[in-house]
Order: sequence, then C-alpha cells, then structure tokens
Amino acid sequence: MDTISFFWSFFKMLTALAVVIALMIVAMYLLKKYFYQPSAAINGNSMIHIISTCHLSPKNSILLVDVLGQVMLLGVSNHQMSILGTITDPEAMENLKNFHLTKKSLPTSDTLSRYKSLLRNIGQMRKSK
Repeated sequence: MDTISFFWSFFKMLTALAVVIALMIVAMYLLKKYFYQPSAAINGNSMIHIISTCHLSPKNSILLVDVLGQVMLLGVSNHQMSILGTITDPEAMENLKNFHLTKKSLPTSDTLSRYKSLLRNIGQMRKSK
C-alpha cells in the first residue's frame, strides 16, 4: 500500500512542477511581448548602427559601426574601446551597403529561424574541418 501512495504523491509532485514551469513560461512570454521595448538602434531610429560584431574572446570583440554615415572599425576589450580604423573607400562602402541590404531581407525577428541558421552554420563549419 505504501508503493501506491508513493506513486500518487510522486505523480502529484510532477504535475505541480509541470504547472509551475508552464506558468513561468507563459509569464516570460507575456512580459517579453508587452513590456520589452527594443532599443532605438534595433528600430532604426538611432544615429548609431552596429553593422557587424566579431567576438574574439569572452571580453574582446571587434565592431563595425556606422555613425552618421561614417563607418568605423572599433576594438572593444574589458577596460577599453579604441578606433582601429575607418572605411573611406567608396567601393568598400558600396559593397557594405549591398551586404547590409541583403542581410535586412532575412527575417531577424523570427528567433527559431535565427537558431536554425546558426546551427546550420556550425554544421557547415564542422564539415569543412
């Protein structure tokens, strides 16, 4: 008789845990949907746009930034940010604009498609090694 009561107690505990987890997921979804407001740089209303980011290590990265039409390459570390250079070549600027326009046509708001493309890229990198 103890095994039956143990089984039902365990089942009730798992059910309660599932309900709590489901409520947390719904609350996170609602908070993100109604209270999350993307920054101005994501909306396109800002004068500063981060075009590309390359992470070199957990605290070091290189950014390609457009500030009022001037494209700069920035090095960012844990304690410092420095300008590595600026892009002034008209041909490079045109290539950059064309690349940026083709990248905008992809659905960036769909999180699932972003993760799928990330996993696809990781798979292709492993195949090439």
